[in-house]
Amino acid sequence: MKFPEIFLVRHGETTWNRIGRHQGHTESVLTLNGIRQAEVVGRRLKREIDDWEAVQIWSSPMYRCRQTAAVICDTIGIDPETIRYDDRLKERCFGAWEGLTDKEIIARYPDEWAARDSDTWNYVIAGGGENHVVLEERVGAWLAEQKPDSRILLVTHGQAGRALRRRVLGLQPDEALSLPEPQAAAFRLSDGTSERLEGEF
Repeated sequence: MKFPEIFLVRHGETTWNRIGRHQGHTESVLTLNGIRQAEVVGRRLKREIDDWEAVQIWSSPMYRCRQTAAVICDTIGIDPETIRYDDRLKERCFGAWEGLTDKEIIARYPDEWAARDSDTWNYVIAGGGENHVVLEERVGAWLAEQKPDSRILLVTHGQAGRALRRRVLGLQPDEALSLPEPQAAAFRLSDGTSERLEGEF
């Protein structure tokens, strides 16, 4: 299957990222550092892409992604009204673990954490949480609707971005789980390859 050329961006640092809380479907705002990270990515993408009229801009509707996408657009000089949003691009839902740090999860749910460690890709978090399989399916459903000859700037989340890269790059689950999730860089996904585009502060 041929996929579009995608410039994949994770949202900038949030207040919960800074203290290690799992956000999932819970809202959290960018820190000042997160705003600077979005500006860095915007400047890097501005150098990388000449014809922005040919680029579709998509984002998760979560506020941290909306903020990041808006800052990138402002940095490049693009009208943020052109950003498209899709619920399928949201982060994985962490269910009962949302708002908790790893240390808090281990203390409250030691057996569940051990089960998650034994099968990280397939483990379903209690309380309405999602596993990586379900996450990849919904992100993949969005991807399947995109025209293969299109160019897309996509602002999403760390684990959602891993799921997308697994599908586009044909990775095994353990390979996808080890992928980096930078907040001041983008990934250019094209023809089954991934190129990391670093920004400069």
